[in-house]
Amino acid sequence: MPAVNDLSKQQEDVVDLPAEPFVVSACAGSGKTKTAVHRIAAMRSRLTDVTGSVLLLSFSNVAVETFQREYGALVSQGSRTARPTVEIDTVDGFLTKNLLRPHGHLVMGCDRCPFLVEGHEPFLKSFTIWDGAKPAKTSELRVTLDGGKFSFRVGKWAGIAVDPTEAKAGLKKLAVVGAYTHESGRYWAYRLLREAPFLLRAIARRYPHILIDEAQDIGSVHQAILELIASAGTKLSMIGDVNQGIFEFTGATGEFLGDYHKRPGVLARPLETNFRSVPSIVAIANTFSGRKDGPDRVEPDCLSGAFYITIDDDQRDQALKRYRSLLGAAEIPASQAAVIFRSTQAFNTWSGPGEPQGQGVVKAFGASAIWRDKARNFNHAYVSACAGIVGLLDNNHGDLLAKIRSQAADETMRSIRREIWNFVKDPVAGLPSANLKAATQWHPLLVTRVKDLVVRLEKLFSLKPGENLGQKLAKKALSDLPLWQGVNPDPSQSLKFRMSTVHKVKGESIDGVMYVTSKSNIEEMLAGTQTENGKIGYVALTRARNLFVLGVPAKAIAELEPLLKASGFLSADAHCPIVPEKQPLAELKDEDGGA
Repeated sequence: MPAVNDLSKQQEDVVDLPAEPFVVSACAGSGKTKTAVHRIAAMRSRLTDVTGSVLLLSFSNVAVETFQREYGALVSQGSRTARPTVEIDTVDGFLTKNLLRPHGHLVMGCDRCPFLVEGHEPFLKSFTIWDGAKPAKTSELRVTLDGGKFSFRVGKWAGIAVDPTEAKAGLKKLAVVGAYTHESGRYWAYRLLREAPFLLRAIARRYPHILIDEAQDIGSVHQAILELIASAGTKLSMIGDVNQGIFEFTGATGEFLGDYHKRPGVLARPLETNFRSVPSIVAIANTFSGRKDGPDRVEPDCLSGAFYITIDDDQRDQALKRYRSLLGAAEIPASQAAVIFRSTQAFNTWSGPGEPQGQGVVKAFGASAIWRDKARNFNHAYVSACAGIVGLLDNNHGDLLAKIRSQAADETMRSIRREIWNFVKDPVAGLPSANLKAATQWHPLLVTRVKDLVVRLEKLFSLKPGENLGQKLAKKALSDLPLWQGVNPDPSQSLKFRMSTVHKVKGESIDGVMYVTSKSNIEEMLAGTQTENGKIGYVALTRARNLFVLGVPAKAIAELEPLLKASGFLSADAHCPIVPEKQPLAELKDEDGGA
């Protein structure tokens, strides 16, 4: 990657564009973050109107933190020169701060500041809509906008269409108490801009220039909101890669980004050099995407490129050992490697709780114990425990779960988090060990200790317990087997890796990647980026800097191997023979999970 002040010619072309709407079609690893940061810094230095702000938006907190860090390094924060300010946020964060929290009550009909719910809050069980066959949670509604008309679905994958009148009534009932989800928040933000035009004018004046990063992830309601703002005078620009549009289930098809250059007055520029991956990986990425991007790097002297190995479901440790040997041949430190999955279910099977025993809040605490003791993933353990604890509190604590899981919190919330964290991390006096027999050993300890915690939370922070704690903590669906029948391994014999999903590592550069998925998903990956699964495979491949390892189900290898070789993949066994173990397995850093 070029140094901070050393842009490529194509990057310079983007940075030097006039202050008009533009769109950048960028390949994976092309330095989109760096280009966007330099662009907004250049805009700040050139514009003389100090009444508005230059706004850079993306779709994840990780991306925003990266932008803020790199922008801070590039621009002197001590400058007193009168210039437009620069704001960096997520798209939903922008909507929350500027529309929903200060003005959402105007359309939601609530008498309090609106608050975000995540779906696990216990009071949400009383908010349902009819999906045509049975009640469904209002908090699980998905919202899209087509031709100016809202449509609603509920359920996994494609889901079930919900009558718009029923859906809107359900959202209104939830809104009256002040609650909104990420999905319904966009719905209310759009309505607010349409029904309160003075806010639309104010937003356009405050943000005369908006740049959207990862613009392929713009969904239909986001698009409608952005187009409203642009129609009021804001100059809207975008940068992204339609081949990395892996959120189609939210209505983000990538068409807005792909067609934006056709609009009058919109300038178009490409970024076609991959600074991240070695040439052999770039070549396969080009095969999938149909692009002709060039690599900036050369192949190293050690092992590099894209390989495939076979995986038996009942011999996952063997696959991890094989991956570890390939990392060694590629001279990649464990801290720079990851195993990523197509689905959360596969991720949980390899590294997490799978399907924990128990029901309701007990199931949440069981998952927390397994995340802690099996996966050694304390973040996931904390998140599951938070859901369990809030489930034991009075329904009036509506937005508590979102607050205690948020990093931006006041001292009271930080103190509550500290109490929960102390409970989660301590198997002796807090959350019992997952190795205990679930019904006869683990459950009695859990009931005693978690009730003590609830009493403590009430005493210190006035968090009121809910009713029927004993019923909520019943041992239904618990067997007399341990929650997890495992032994804490000797660190010198550990096979732990950072594990995550493709959606969570999107935007990252990782030296070594192993991608675990199904036969059908591999077939779609090899067929190109015309489908969502094809794009997900493309994103997985292009995270890798030096080494990409595709885990192929053993039952499918005979059928898939010719296709893999035709696409440029190499057999790991043929190019990196297995070497017998001579030393204990080295411990590998575990950031998102473990095996």
